Amino acid sequence: MRSPGLPALEAEWSAGRQAAPLGVVDTHTAGNPTRVVVEGLQLPPSAREVPDARRWLRDSADWVRRLLVHEPRGGGLTCAVVPLASTAADHDLGAVILEPGSYPPMCGHCMIGLAAVVDEFDLVPGHVGADGRREVTIRTPAGLVRAGILRTPGAPSTVELTNVASWFVHSWNQVLGGKRVRVDLSYGGDYYATVDAGELGLSLRRESALDIVGLARELAASLTEHPRRDPLTGELMDVYQVMFYERLDDGETPSCRVVVVAPPGEIDRSPCGTGSSALLALRLARGEIGGGDELATRSIIDSRFTVRAAEVNDTGARPTVTPVLTGSAHVTGFSRLVADPLDVLAHGFEPI
Repeated sequence: MRSPGLPALEAEWSAGRQAAPLGVVDTHTAGNPTRVVVEGLQLPPSAREVPDARRWLRDSADWVRRLLVHEPRGGGLTCAVVPLASTAADHDLGAVILEPGSYPPMCGHCMIGLAAVVDEFDLVPGHVGADGRREVTIRTPAGLVRAGILRTPGAPSTVELTNVASWFVHSWNQVLGGKRVRVDLSYGGDYYATVDAGELGLSLRRESALDIVGLARELAASLTEHPRRDPLTGELMDVYQVMFYERLDDGETPSCRVVVVAPPGEIDRSPCGTGSSALLALRLARGEIGGGDELATRSIIDSRFTVRAAEVNDTGARPTVTPVLTGSAHVTGFSRLVADPLDVLAHGFEPI
């Protein structure tokens, strides 16, 4: 058997098809995957800043998203990040986030994954503090986030992610699964329609996954049929994420199990960074926690984040909180993704 090695095989294959590969580093954050593009993607000069790059990818090069996160190379949970070099004074790099169905404004688990890759492979200088923590500021479509990466010998690196300002929006009652429940809408970098699983008699365990997804789809369908407007601004809100939570509060730190379901019906394996931030804002608005307090969140697979109410601003029309999310990410692989020009599914297909 001929065995020339992967680099030689790739070069031979690519030359024969004139197919340029995209080089990626794969990670997982608390069980949820992130794919960071590190090679092969050329953006035009007009798309060097985050809003422009996001617009160009969405309107002119959506094949990149489909190749990176759609099947057969990705799946319903796969997210990708396109990092952007920056010379700006207020951030070290930019990030465009790609999901199976959209270009979301923010993704907590993706930014933890990106920060881990940046630190592991020294992709940008950043700043190292006296405690050895490396500080990297990232511009996302939702705004600036700051990642502090701390390496401890013999232990996984820890990322503290200072998220964008988060807030509670409003609540309403509706029938879900044949029961009348309260739905709370909060923002943590993205909007989340949130329901206390206890009101539904719903267990947030693996064996209830089909029930969880069914109820999430029912709620998402009602949000599509009856779009929500911000009660303060009147603006239409893009609400497509559904979050269920159950209170655990089994220790000194308030604790919740969190299950986020993204379209078309995928359960986040992590406790969801922006979802945990939105839940923090909700519990703060209810007076259940205060400024400086922490909330521990667990996922359906028992992976964990903590999120702290670092700064509370209640001077405006709508109180906000700045969440600091703590978690870890791990490298899972290195890939060079190609699109075979002879393949009718070369740029992928939407997850089912």
